[in-house]
Amino acid sequence: MLDINFLKNSKFFNQRTLKKNEVLFDEGDIDNNIYILLAGELSVEKYTTRKKTETKVLGHLIKNDIFGEGALNSNQTKGLKLIAKRETHLLYINAQEGLEEFSKSQPKEGLDLLKYIIYISNKRLLEANLLITANYQISHDILSLNQINNKSIFELIDRIKDIINVDYILFLEKNTVMENYLIMKYDSRKQGKMQSEIIEITDNKLELLELKLTDTNYYIQELAIGEDGLGYLVYFRKKKDFDENDKKILTSISSGISGVIKEKKLIEEERDKNFMEK
Repeated sequence: MLDINFLKNSKFFNQRTLKKNEVLFDEGDIDNNIYILLAGELSVEKYTTRKKTETKVLGHLIKNDIFGEGALNSNQTKGLKLIAKRETHLLYINAQEGLEEFSKSQPKEGLDLLKYIIYISNKRLLEANLLITANYQISHDILSLNQINNKSIFELIDRIKDIINVDYILFLEKNTVMENYLIMKYDSRKQGKMQSEIIEITDNKLELLELKLTDTNYYIQELAIGEDGLGYLVYFRKKKDFDENDKKILTSISSGISGVIKEKKLIEEERDKNFMEK
């Protein structure tokens, strides 16, 4: 068991506080430290444009998470951007010289830290494998679509439900005319049946209260292409909370689903345009 209080009081470790929206390190930076997050939250982001003007959130780091262990083996530049979501307190040590000196001075605690790093690394490999598998399965299903319409999207949502092991999924599509209104298009509990319930939202953002549901264990994933909001998928699960890896998987697969929904909307717009011209 890692004794974080012992590490906090060790002369080999330092502490740092980040203000909200302060960047710990950016893509391309060199940072040779191993960090333990004591309090707060960090957003893990990846740039999606060459000019580094937009990022995609890949996940979050929370209390007691350890990261930066890649610096044990190399001085390579960072491939991700880490930014504080709120005031965040960190404990850190140089991954090479600092860790070696600490292990020599405190062999038991040094071994405990190395064991914890190995455990976290293996856990991340497992989570990465789950992420890759889910993305592969969803991508394969998208590429296998013969046509793109409401029916094929509903079938894709049913497939996602089975792949990520949730109880049910709601699909709400953004109303293209009225910004603060969504259309409940699909409820996977009513397999294959299109819905048409209109839902008003506040400040152009969906909250569970507006769905008038009693289930409390849920995750809302916005669907968008760039800044073009398309709607939401709302995932529900009774027996297991949505952890950070679940959220990472759902965020990752949302881009593929968003692409399909965007294509459907373009097809519908072209169809309506042709109809009006006749």
